[in-house]
Amino acid sequence: MVFRPRLGRALVPFTSLLDRSAAARSDRPSAWEERTRFPAFPWDLRTLILVFPPDAPFRFLNLNLTLGLTGVPFDQVERWRGSDPKDAFDLQLCLEGRDRCATYKQYHSIAREIAWRPDDVSFKLDGRLRFEGRWPSYRVRYTQPEIDLDLSMELESWPGFHWWARFPKIYYHYTSFCDCRLEWRWKGDDGKIEVPALHDHGWGRNLLPVRVPLRLFRYEVLRLPEDAFAISLWTEGPAGMELKNVGLVRRDRRPIRPMKRYACRVLEWETFDNYAGQPCRVPRRWIGTQQGEVGEFRYEAARRSEPRTVLGQGFLYAFDYQGQWAGGSKMEGEGYVEQLGQFQSS
Repeated sequence: MVFRPRLGRALVPFTSLLDRSAAARSDRPSAWEERTRFPAFPWDLRTLILVFPPDAPFRFLNLNLTLGLTGVPFDQVERWRGSDPKDAFDLQLCLEGRDRCATYKQYHSIAREIAWRPDDVSFKLDGRLRFEGRWPSYRVRYTQPEIDLDLSMELESWPGFHWWARFPKIYYHYTSFCDCRLEWRWKGDDGKIEVPALHDHGWGRNLLPVRVPLRLFRYEVLRLPEDAFAISLWTEGPAGMELKNVGLVRRDRRPIRPMKRYACRVLEWETFDNYAGQPCRVPRRWIGTQQGEVGEFRYEAARRSEPRTVLGQGFLYAFDYQGQWAGGSKMEGEGYVEQLGQFQSS
């Protein structure tokens, strides 16, 4: 099976009119873009993503925090038991190790549990999280006492960032590239490691509070040699309406190389239950292709971890890959996937 946009391609010109990300400057986020946009906007999220080298004790880390409920399948809205959706702080962690995994998914009250400052980057949840800083430097402390896990991260952003979506006054989402110094302790084990990282920041008016579902959301992050990333983002709305299909390659602090199209051909499926107990198909092996003016990058990937169900109607998982640029030398490495959508098993 090949994931390719179908019926929705007819609506691509319309969505392209809304998306001004290609024309947005990309040297650094402005103070307005960097600071927390909640409560002026109904939701504001930040995500840290790390993909580790083969000799590290971990495969990937996803740390996500959201002020407010977005109303889309990401958030497992059914688990919110509060009276006011605007009071929800969603904290999510998935640390995939080589032989163990730590997960956390819980809503907290903004009014009663979170110390934070609007128009700034500062969050504190006693005994669990501290996230603060200002471009280009950020500090993060996460603890999960029930499993004796302690993480400390110092992030330093590279020059430049990439817009994934920029729909003025409606929806924004950009990715910063960082160097990360991670110190960790977990049940008697500890260590330090330096690894490239991604810091995503998004906020919006929320066009989907009426539960219009995304048909597909697939976000892949490949760790390439020489501290480089290859990233692809593919989203579709109802009836296959393509919302975003883009990619990029970035090596260290060099300029971003955009990729125009991404395709994924699944070679083998497996079925797993999502958090709601619904059986969903998850790729076990697949071939990915990115195409752009700088060439074509093609790789064959195999999933190397159990799909983690911290996402609503979706999964996080790690994979290994072997690939090459057209006419270039072969390479191999590891990657990370966020998969959401209606890949339900028949």
